[in-house]
Amino acid sequence: MRLARLAALCAALALPQPARAAEADTWSQLWGPSGNGMAAASARLSPTVRLREVWRRPVGSGFSAVSIAGPRGYTGLADGASDFLAAIDLSTGREVWRTRLGEVYKGHDGSRDGPISTPTVDGTRVFIVGPRGALVAADATTGKELWRVDLAADLAAPKPHYGFGTSPVVVDDLVVVAAGGEKNNLAAFAKGTGQRVWSVSHSKAVNYATPALATVAGVRQLLVFANDQLLGVKPEDGSLLWSQATGWTEEASRAPVALPGDRVLITGWGEAKLFQVKSEGGKLSASEVWKTPRLKNSYSPTVFHDGLIFGMNRDYLTCIDPASGEAVWRHKVYGGSLILVDGHAVILGDSSGDLRVGRITRQGFEEKAKQPVFNAGATSSTGPSFQGRRIYLRNVEEMVALEVEG
Repeated sequence: MRLARLAALCAALALPQPARAAEADTWSQLWGPSGNGMAAASARLSPTVRLREVWRRPVGSGFSAVSIAGPRGYTGLADGASDFLAAIDLSTGREVWRTRLGEVYKGHDGSRDGPISTPTVDGTRVFIVGPRGALVAADATTGKELWRVDLAADLAAPKPHYGFGTSPVVVDDLVVVAAGGEKNNLAAFAKGTGQRVWSVSHSKAVNYATPALATVAGVRQLLVFANDQLLGVKPEDGSLLWSQATGWTEEASRAPVALPGDRVLITGWGEAKLFQVKSEGGKLSASEVWKTPRLKNSYSPTVFHDGLIFGMNRDYLTCIDPASGEAVWRHKVYGGSLILVDGHAVILGDSSGDLRVGRITRQGFEEKAKQPVFNAGATSSTGPSFQGRRIYLRNVEEMVALEVEG
């Protein structure tokens, strides 16, 4: 259970954010250009999919995913003594620079050393939250530290059980983080200077889940899964737009998923719930529509494609009808983390280390390629990243680039 919960932290998802035009062909944050687990609409895969390994390199331990901007990837890693933010040359896998975040956060209770948070790249800057609570901004070209905020000290934020795992969300000129704890558990900082702009507490605690920027009921807002509450918050000042009890008391590790029709999906350890957000008289409110045990908390995003919900339920890739919450189908893939590229699910198995690529439709999962990537049994809890025609993968030991050929 401890290991399963740690794996879920790796997807402290930022879902979904509107893609900025300059980022359309990047993978600039957790779960892609729009933060929703989906590659850019321009991404294409051939009818026949073949996978070719381009390079493979050792990498320090960590659960941070790979964010991509131009020719470089960015991830968090540990070397046994310290935690780092590192830049990777995507043509060779060579490390270009690393910036120290702090003393290594040691693995415990089934976890491994290193950062959980995924970097966010915004123009010339890259942001990450270290597991000990350091929010760091670095120059994307040189790795020079530009500013640093100690969330634990500045916001009196207690360290979560597995360390800070939320990923930064860039909203206009702000960097927003779910800081955790009962006080100041959501905060925004000026992305140029690190000066705190606002900090609020609308719930008892926010643990690992990353806020999601979305437009719901006609209002742009941050969706925050805060354990027992689902919140809508104004990104400009942190003020509360609406709140809805989840009926759960667990530590939230997944971000909400905004769906068409002003609906918001959250997943917990035993079930998923869908809420409807409405605007009446200028006030927003939410109500539960359905719940289902067919989707459960995992370290994979849940994606919306062709009017259907696709997500992981333990060993199974599952298709859910968003109108009813009923399962349309499920396909055993032995667990893992998925992203969506051109109507295809790209799934890295967490224990098998296999990569599967297959088209997903209402009829089912049509597997087109399967390739062993990492040793079976090795911790492969970090999801794929995609740019151009390449898939980038990592676990706690290695990083691999695969070319998708037709």
